[in-house]
Amino acid sequence: MRKIYTNTMMVLMLALTMMTFTSCDKDAMEAGTLNGGWTGYIDTYYYDRWGISGSTFRTTMYFDRIDRYDGTGYEVDYDTNSPYRDYYYCPFDWEIYNGVIRISYDDSWNDVLIYDYHLDYEYFEGYMDDGVSANRIHFTLWYDKSFNWGRYWNMRSVTDSNGVRASGKFAKSKEK
Repeated sequence: MRKIYTNTMMVLMLALTMMTFTSCDKDAMEAGTLNGGWTGYIDTYYYDRWGISGSTFRTTMYFDRIDRYDGTGYEVDYDTNSPYRDYYYCPFDWEIYNGVIRISYDDSWNDVLIYDYHLDYEYFEGYMDDGVSANRIHFTLWYDKSFNWGRYWNMRSVTDSNGVRASGKFAKSKEK
């Protein structure tokens, strides 16, 4: 009887240890999965940081993981009607804490919070907002391993992904 009790306790302690380490590393695992380029269309009315408004643009966000839970990256937004002329670049820092991804842009634009998301190695879907307004944007992005863009040469190459969409309103930039 004592041997069964000892074996049972060892199995329970091992299971508890595995669950503890797994739950602590969820943000780190998400950060590893997020690493790379994600591309999609925003099909909604928007007002962006450059004062441009419209109904459709394509965005690619590139996340470069630096540490366990954070990194740097950049966003390239461009008008689908004139992709080689009307595009905008903005670098950012990002972090994951308690399952929420925070993107802090290098300009005066509000930080973006991404939550209630599903992320795997090919698909990234969820909700984002600026943490200030009540406008939530639903997005669906696909992993884009072929995105190649250089801000100094004004060149890029992307593959077309069908069904990549997002909807909602964007918040206006902070007043300083």
